Amino acid sequence: MKRNTSLLFLIRIVKLLVGVLNLSLTAKYFGVSLDKDVWLLALSVVLFLDMAIWGPINETFRSKFIFLRGESGEIEALRKTKSMLFFTVLISIGLVCFIFVYPQFLANIIAPTYSGMHYERLIKMIIIAAPILLITQLSAIATSLLNAYESFFVPEITGFITSIINLVLLVFLAPYIGIYSLVLSYYIGAILLLILLLFQIKKLNILIFSYSVIKVKDFKIFIIFALPFFLPYSFGQISAVLEKTLVSTLGIGYVSVLDYSRKFTDIFTSVLTSVLVTMLVPVLSSKYIDKKPREFTSNFMEILQLGLLLLSFVIPIFTSCSMSIVYIFFNKGKIPSNMLFQISELTIYYSWSILAVFIYVIFGMALLSSNRSKKYAFLGVFAQIISIVINLVFISTVGIYIFPISLFISHIIAGIVMSLYFPYKTKKIIRSFCKYMFILIISTVTIFFVSKYFNGNINPYVQIFNISVLTGVIITIFAYVFNLEEKEIIYKYYSKLKNKCLNS
Repeated sequence: MKRNTSLLFLIRIVKLLVGVLNLSLTAKYFGVSLDKDVWLLALSVVLFLDMAIWGPINETFRSKFIFLRGESGEIEALRKTKSMLFFTVLISIGLVCFIFVYPQFLANIIAPTYSGMHYERLIKMIIIAAPILLITQLSAIATSLLNAYESFFVPEITGFITSIINLVLLVFLAPYIGIYSLVLSYYIGAILLLILLLFQIKKLNILIFSYSVIKVKDFKIFIIFALPFFLPYSFGQISAVLEKTLVSTLGIGYVSVLDYSRKFTDIFTSVLTSVLVTMLVPVLSSKYIDKKPREFTSNFMEILQLGLLLLSFVIPIFTSCSMSIVYIFFNKGKIPSNMLFQISELTIYYSWSILAVFIYVIFGMALLSSNRSKKYAFLGVFAQIISIVINLVFISTVGIYIFPISLFISHIIAGIVMSLYFPYKTKKIIRSFCKYMFILIISTVTIFFVSKYFNGNINPYVQIFNISVLTGVIITIFAYVFNLEEKEIIYKYYSKLKNKCLNS
């Protein structure tokens, strides 16, 4: 499992690099502008609506499908999935039509202070972005279905290919059609991804396209299983919409500032958490059903340790090199220096929020896999309420910096409470967690002070390289001092690199 997870994570890291390059080009062409703000607000509100309605079903589909297949057989599980797919498409089309007819409803929610030309541009962009809801949902179901059949890598490779195409289109179209290059490249990438996913389903002979009687009660099975999650997802989307709404009141450009500052960590967080959902839930669900507590705990610990070790590498780099990272990717002449400094500071805060989100998600997946979905859902609502309250109370005093702070506080509290409901004994997990947290904190503090001491006028590329190498060396030392399991992986890749150097 660890090998597959590492490989899957590596693929998504490559996608992450493409995403960061895409982000840099976006900053080059659009900077912090009204057009960029309008596109972000329109896309966000459409995706928020999608997640609020379909997010719970998407998150629980893998587990429910595996349970159905184990209880009733593959044919029956697929028949019920067809009913779920039919009603999902039907309702999604209805939602898209609603957006076409009443775009003002969403515009007034996401940007209440917009008026005149700003408001008209936002209305137009929301209408243009509306069909993304349907395309995104179909891709989510197709990916989940492939994952349920243990096809993890094809969806990722397919997503990587579409990301490259998206990037190329942006480069060629941005000078000619402006912000609509982002819209067009997004659509082409999303449609191509969906086509390739459907092709892979057909290739694996997963009989989802064959005819069968559609039943509402089969659709209800998935809704009922996901029901506990609708409340936390609703609060999650309320929190996300509120964040965009509050930021839009700070002035033109601040929506883009927040987007740029959290993009690096958002991409990394999405990579990390999606690997957890993709790999961990199906495996842990199977172990729990088969009543194998030792294997359940062992598989959980493998991913927990690997995730914390990766964070021990990522967080020190973001904490120490945020200004260099921002300078390389965003210093394109279209972002004022004061906003670049804000993006740098926010990037540091958001990098630490990765830790809180990781703890929240991994223990949440353990609860979901052990049929404790109601506790997971309740604590999800709890986290969102904390975040909403903090944002509303402190936005006027703390300003834009309150968003990463509230994200960290709400998710770390909920994650710790979730850990108390882990289905099996946790003493071994607690010891391991403390050990890896010690490595993370010491690595970050060491790297931070070293970077401050040797800061000077060093080239940003050189600084990032030096800090990355130093962080890697420190983690390697800790791996051997604490006899971590991951030292074998480090030694294996070191040996391969050494052999290549000798052979060349």
